[in-house]
Amino acid sequence: MESPSEIATIFLAVSDPEVRGEVAGALTRRFGPDYAVLAPEHADAAAALGSAAASGDAVALVVADDPAPALFDLARRLFPDVRRCLLIGWGSWADSGTESAVLALMATNRIDYYLVRPTRSPDEYFHRTVTEFLLEWQRATGAHPAGLTGLGTALPDAVVDLAVVGAGPGGLAAAVYAASEGLSTLVLERAAVGGQAGSSSLIRNYLGFSRGVSGAELAERAYQQAWVFGARFAQGREVTAMSVGVDSAAPFLLEVGDAETVAARSVVLATGVSYRRLAVPGLAPFVGSSVFYGASAVEARAQTGRVAIVVGGGNSAGQAALHLARYAASVSLVVRSAAVAESMSQYLVDELAAAGVGILTEAKVVGGIGVGDRLDHIVLRDRPTGVESRVRCDALFITIGAAPHTDWVAPEALRDRWGYVITGADVLTEGGRRAWPHDRNPAPLESSVPGLFAVGDVRRGSVKRVASAVGEGSVVVSSVHAFLAAGV
Repeated sequence: MESPSEIATIFLAVSDPEVRGEVAGALTRRFGPDYAVLAPEHADAAAALGSAAASGDAVALVVADDPAPALFDLARRLFPDVRRCLLIGWGSWADSGTESAVLALMATNRIDYYLVRPTRSPDEYFHRTVTEFLLEWQRATGAHPAGLTGLGTALPDAVVDLAVVGAGPGGLAAAVYAASEGLSTLVLERAAVGGQAGSSSLIRNYLGFSRGVSGAELAERAYQQAWVFGARFAQGREVTAMSVGVDSAAPFLLEVGDAETVAARSVVLATGVSYRRLAVPGLAPFVGSSVFYGASAVEARAQTGRVAIVVGGGNSAGQAALHLARYAASVSLVVRSAAVAESMSQYLVDELAAAGVGILTEAKVVGGIGVGDRLDHIVLRDRPTGVESRVRCDALFITIGAAPHTDWVAPEALRDRWGYVITGADVLTEGGRRAWPHDRNPAPLESSVPGLFAVGDVRRGSVKRVASAVGEGSVVVSSVHAFLAAGV
């Protein structure tokens, strides 16, 4: 068996003879010390991939100028984490054939992006794109750990201007803007930075990331941005209770764990939601081993060659199924509705179809059957007919309806019957002046407690999208400033 030092990491560059040397040369000059650059002819490219797989080598990047998807599909089957890009010439975008090829390959998840071949030496635009591909590949394979430096667990002794509870996209955005505008900011997170979004394998529709961005990378970038502005993070610290009006100079007292407290002049709730559990006989013994709650990208690689099923009809479920399709022998999506398009972005619907993910509509999981310590089958019930059937399942990912984690929030904060925090004009609509006995109206993201704000999924009426949570986390800071400026 080869040692890690003997395993080659390969770039495969496949192009017409007149540009093959140019592309291979550019890659070799910049990346040659660390990567083996292969430049076979079109007819030999598939064999080169097969040989690399047989040798136990790793292929990190496939660059090809042929828009036919066969080579890209083979690369993904043999090397699930490989990055694939269509090589195009500078200015060829105006060619309708090139444009159509890129859009078709992207829409069906056959390539990760396009790469403009080098036009000069050195061509830093070309090399930057390749480097970004390599970083993505290292993250996917676990070779590049997340760079979350500066995380700690200590709580400050002094009063903070703003305590942000939750480090998902909304909380991170609030931390960035608050800290950048001079507010002393503390972010408390009971689990992982990034929240639910941090487990998403690829977010394709987030502004500014044309190839898409993983939830983990987006969270890492946001964390680092907030940290360099001066925001401080308390990782693995759960807020268990909140008191209001204890001190006029710092009206919020947050209880953390069993014995510690944080005093704050204002608070932003960004705790998101937690996936609801399936009360299904037979599943509980396998939670954590072959039954998972949430769209975790971490468990995907462990499903290589297995049969995976995802339950849920939202974007998180679609992203999980698409990522699992890289590794699992088969992936199916179980949804309660008659069509998955009712609750999922169209780009994901298209990519699921192209990836061969099965869609089981109007169905629900009602049972689970194990062999040993792992799940082996699930029982599905057809909702219209009530007929039940056994379906092979090695791993079950459950991304169904979610509930907010707000039972610890001060009782003065108005919530709906599901626990979502009511904000803005809805406070007056739902509770009237009894809930808001103040001269001014509540700010758009303010709860029924002055100075207590809610952003993202924890807020009633929020749009369940990463960009929406980031937007709310950004704009809430202006209301925080106004509250603090008016005097606590």
